[in-house]
Amino acid sequence: MLQSLHIVNFAIIEDTVIEFGSGVTVFTGETGAGKSILIDALAVLTGRRARTDLIRTGADFFKVEGVFYADKKTVEELREEGLEGEGSQVILSRKLNRSGRGLCTINGNFCTVKQLQKLGKKLVRLHEQNDNMELLSIPFCERMVDSGTEEAAKAYQSYRESYGEWKKLKDAMEDYKERKQERERRLDILEWELNQIREAGLQEGEDEEVERKLQVLQNHEKIIRSIHNALDTITADGGPQDAMAEADKELSTASRYDETLNPVLESVRSASFALEDAVSSMEDYLSTSDFSEEDLAALQDRNEVIQELKRKYGPELSDVLSYAEKAQKEYDSLKEIIYDNKALQKNYEDLTETLMKKAEVLNAARIRSSETILEKVVASLKDMGMENARMKLHLLPQKTPLPNGAAEMEFYFSANLGEPLRSMKDTASGGEISRIALSIEMVISNLLRQQTLIFDEIDVGISGKVGLQVARKIALLSHSIQVLCITHLPQTACAADRHYKIVKTVSKGRTATKAVLLDPEEHLRDIALMISGSDSSESALKSAAEMKKKVKGV
Repeated sequence: MLQSLHIVNFAIIEDTVIEFGSGVTVFTGETGAGKSILIDALAVLTGRRARTDLIRTGADFFKVEGVFYADKKTVEELREEGLEGEGSQVILSRKLNRSGRGLCTINGNFCTVKQLQKLGKKLVRLHEQNDNMELLSIPFCERMVDSGTEEAAKAYQSYRESYGEWKKLKDAMEDYKERKQERERRLDILEWELNQIREAGLQEGEDEEVERKLQVLQNHEKIIRSIHNALDTITADGGPQDAMAEADKELSTASRYDETLNPVLESVRSASFALEDAVSSMEDYLSTSDFSEEDLAALQDRNEVIQELKRKYGPELSDVLSYAEKAQKEYDSLKEIIYDNKALQKNYEDLTETLMKKAEVLNAARIRSSETILEKVVASLKDMGMENARMKLHLLPQKTPLPNGAAEMEFYFSANLGEPLRSMKDTASGGEISRIALSIEMVISNLLRQQTLIFDEIDVGISGKVGLQVARKIALLSHSIQVLCITHLPQTACAADRHYKIVKTVSKGRTATKAVLLDPEEHLRDIALMISGSDSSESALKSAAEMKKKVKGV
């Protein structure tokens, strides 16, 4: 719902603020006064392309700001994007300077024009004189029918989910065909790598064991020489072994006289035994140690294999083994895709069959949904003087899966007896389209309570009794949604809860447009002027009051 609009330096508007309320806000004025400029400004604010020629002559920029109230869902979406404001209030702003550089904000946060456009569609529904056909377009027909009943909505959701799966599988199959050669090359590489790792017969931790053994064999001579030297030192006459034996003898003598020396004696004997064990171990090592050039060469070859694999797939041996595991999985997957895609093809065929069945269910639900909707639309059209109006959903089933579930889908229309139903865009006149658009808005208004509905001369091409019925429909529609109307028709002006007159003023040789809020008396005088060309005659004022009563019912 639009609360206020502030327009600065836009076309011939210098600076004006317009306040809005619930119900119907009407804008009237002479041709050329600038009524449609208000709609242009609001359209630019909600994402339409901005042009520098819209900047007021002599000004450096234009700026349009609007304050709206949005529904909870829209507010939550803004919060998720970091564009939240205070409560349900949403403030949009757009500025453009002479150089073509623009600035857009949502709740004071910089945003893109696309973000402004996306949000604008949720806040405003605009019907201009040449734009009513958008409401009757095929995409809108689809959205309207698919949300018309719970049955249709569920069928559409189910179809779209299956279509998404089907499209993903179809893309995978097309990708398979396009990338088969590339995948075969990758398969050859993986096979070679896996054979190289597999033939190596690697074991976890093997690299460390090989390096340890290599170190021993490569230094075998040094090790043997050092052990011999150690043995000679320990076992030499008068060496450590003899010294330990002599120490044991002397301490044994001393401990016979002083028992407190027993622990010392035990320590010396333990050291002597440990020394004997060390000598024995060194002698065993020398007796069993065997150096082989063949063993050294084999270990060196093995180490080269391990280091090469670590260089290619490592850096650690565990990384090589992990790579082999992943490569095997990729190999198996590619092999299945390339050489065993029967399961993929079968899955595709089954999903296609399921999708086409769901399309049948969806389109049957669409027919029932359209009957419910169009019954109400036609009833509204008959109220507005189109007694012979007929409408029907034209739906051509698909032969292959399509995103929307039908080959063709649009509303067909006939306004006259004996005339066949045809596409509305080909048969409906401007006045008929306006009434159809209004009738459709009447039907879907309960879904758009937080939006602002704008009609730019929707009543063009109608008058008299039909104009009165259209005005009543607008007044009734405003009970569930905020409505803004630009009009030349007195009947439509009678629907106003708030009435602005767009007037031109001249000051210092410059023309400017401003919106003047009319009080109840001025409101009736303006309607009288539209009826008879006079706003002062008693008969014209009386006619205006009577028309107002017929439209508003008060």
